[in-house]
Amino acid sequence: MADKFKLSRKAKKIILGACIGGVVVLTAGLFTYIHIADTNTLGRKISIYGMDVSTLTADEAEQKLLDAFRSRKVQFKEGGSDVYQTTLGELGYDLDESALKSELTELQTTREANRKIFATQEDYKIAYQIQKDEEQEKKALASSNFGDKERTASVDAAVQYDEQQKQFVLVNDVQGNEIDETRLQSYVDQMLDDNFRLKLLGGDIQITLDINVYQQPSVTASDEMQNKVTGLNDQLNKYRSTTVTYTLGSTTEVIDAGTIETWLQITDDSLNIDQEAVKSYVQNLAAKYNTIYVPRTFHTSYGNDVTVSDNEYGFQIDQDGEVQQLLTDLASGTAVTRDPVYSISGMQRNGADDLNGSYIEVSLDNQHLWLYKDGALVTETDIVSGAPKAGRETYRGAWPIAYKASPYNLSSQEYGYNVKVNYWMPFVYGQGLHDASWQSSFGGNRYKSGAGSHGCINLPTDQAALIYNTIDGGYPIIIY
Repeated sequence: MADKFKLSRKAKKIILGACIGGVVVLTAGLFTYIHIADTNTLGRKISIYGMDVSTLTADEAEQKLLDAFRSRKVQFKEGGSDVYQTTLGELGYDLDESALKSELTELQTTREANRKIFATQEDYKIAYQIQKDEEQEKKALASSNFGDKERTASVDAAVQYDEQQKQFVLVNDVQGNEIDETRLQSYVDQMLDDNFRLKLLGGDIQITLDINVYQQPSVTASDEMQNKVTGLNDQLNKYRSTTVTYTLGSTTEVIDAGTIETWLQITDDSLNIDQEAVKSYVQNLAAKYNTIYVPRTFHTSYGNDVTVSDNEYGFQIDQDGEVQQLLTDLASGTAVTRDPVYSISGMQRNGADDLNGSYIEVSLDNQHLWLYKDGALVTETDIVSGAPKAGRETYRGAWPIAYKASPYNLSSQEYGYNVKVNYWMPFVYGQGLHDASWQSSFGGNRYKSGAGSHGCINLPTDQAALIYNTIDGGYPIIIY
């Protein structure tokens, strides 16, 4: 049987020839394939950023890379759930085609120059340029694309007045979850840039929405704000612990904490005193206790009331000065007791009574004078006043005694006299009280005759001395 299948020498030659021919054909085919694959393509066994581009022309590889880049999915998650999905292309991202084509063409040229019969797998990372359509990205990242989740706005830190606590408090900022589209766009750009450096192509990109993309409080709690709260409460406590007591002789006017509370102007982050309310208070205080430059009604020693209009004695509150002093006092946090700030002061007072029992009273009609001190009559005496004619009549009104002088020389070029007196007590316009040794008597109607003075009030020497030694400058005199 073995001999039956024995090949002839000729057959063996034929088979051997066929095998050799087959190898030649295969080898020729292989080289043909290699030549075709490596000519005008990127060659065999090549990938770019992990994507197979074997035997693709530069144009074909470019398109494949562009399609892969543009179609990469970008998934947005929030709180562990998917909230939005898009692609790089829809986000406005793209590769610069011209730059990509240039890199691929250069790569092809390089590989052709280094063609190998037996190729090994190679992955290339070529240079690329990212292009981005800002408007398209802005549209794709509009907050309305991220579902209908209920969102809360961030709350700024703030200094506020708490009505229940009756003090200022610091309200801390609260982070909300409303999307800030500008922050979102910036965050997405950053995440994508980081991702491109690791993996330009292939695979989904996941981006988590968190505090990085939420609207931030524009004001956050700080030491500076806490210091402001402390300062406001300190000042508030001072206002509430202040009292101001005005002394007007034995009479007082008190601004208590309750009144001051009504003057406080409190907003969420500020504390002020209502200056208009303070001004109004001072105006009313002045209207009640100012006694100068207003008609004066005076209760005479005869028991009747008279009114003198020329009133230049008394007290006048300096309203501007008092307002400024009061504002300072209110902020002091102490109990302040003081006189009002006066622009003009009388000798003494008890409330609206600026005489308080100490004054000189003169009745021109009755030619009589009274001296009172602390409510008691010191002396009374007849007088001789100015003659009742133009230029010589004694002025009616109220004034302070300007000063005292002893002795004193009285003179007048107009009336041609020059006389020495022992006691001189002027009150207004050159008129004054003084002794008059030349008068033979006092009282009656002598002032209407030649005995009348040039306006001064003539006194017996002993009475002039007593009055002089009882009063001081500033003592009030009322002449009617």
